[in-house]
Amino acid sequence: MELADLFEISVDTLLGYDRQSENIENRIERIKRFLLEKDFVEAVLEAEKTLKKYPNNFDVVYTAAKVYMLWYFDAKDEKLLLKSNELYRSAITLLYQNKDSSVNETTILNLIGLNYLNAGQAEKGLEILKQNNICDINSARIGFTYTLLKQPENARTYLNHSYMNIINNILLTMGGMVFMFSQQKNPLCIDAALWLYNFLDSIKSDKNSIIFIDKIKAILSAEIAVMKAMFGDYNEAEEFITDAYNLAVKFDSAPIYTTQGFKFLIGDDTVGISLDSLGETAIDAIEEFVFGNAEQSESLDFLKKRFEDLKNG
Repeated sequence: MELADLFEISVDTLLGYDRQSENIENRIERIKRFLLEKDFVEAVLEAEKTLKKYPNNFDVVYTAAKVYMLWYFDAKDEKLLLKSNELYRSAITLLYQNKDSSVNETTILNLIGLNYLNAGQAEKGLEILKQNNICDINSARIGFTYTLLKQPENARTYLNHSYMNIINNILLTMGGMVFMFSQQKNPLCIDAALWLYNFLDSIKSDKNSIIFIDKIKAILSAEIAVMKAMFGDYNEAEEFITDAYNLAVKFDSAPIYTTQGFKFLIGDDTVGISLDSLGETAIDAIEEFVFGNAEQSESLDFLKKRFEDLKNG
């Protein structure tokens, strides 16, 4: 410590740990490069050499586990997957060294479960995936695996959960894109909104029925109207705000806040609750969420007045 203080450097630097870390990073980069080139033989050789030198380094062990996992898809030797699992389990014991927040015990256990599935050990794989199915992250794979095992009843609940998560993720992702492009004054905001509108229409089991999705569609129609007006297309903006109002009135006359009417959902356990914080009614949502968040402008005033006229008959 006195020497480090004398030379104004850290103890780690004095002892050469920085160089060791740099050496590990270089080796791992070399392994990844071999993987990108699909040169699995060289990737394994480099991984094994690095493992011998740094057997207790998390990044090294975790990377080596991935090497064997990926090599399986080329060589189709189940022993590679079991070797990968052995290394993944070792990596779990070294997680205290890990600095990547996207990697944790659950993600590694799920990789182990996936290896068992690929190795033909479905029961082991499913058990691990089900035990680590946090927020339904494994539901799609579990459901799909059950269909391969010709167990559709076991698959149904998992696939239903995954399906609803997909819908929710599409709503958040495409809704985010709509707002992102709109804030950038990019006309792609309209394309994204129309794509989302058509997607929502496609997941209704009966296009003529009114279900929860129609509240979202009414809000989206109003958003499209705002964006059309922003780009100076007042005629189409008026059409969309009229459609938004009419759909909102239909929904509010018999509101439904369940997943009833969603295409592909069958069985008694599929009717869940759909919640939103956009507004108590569809009309409220348009006024509070759409108009309330839009940038004040003459085009917005035009739409708000048109909406009031529709409300007043």
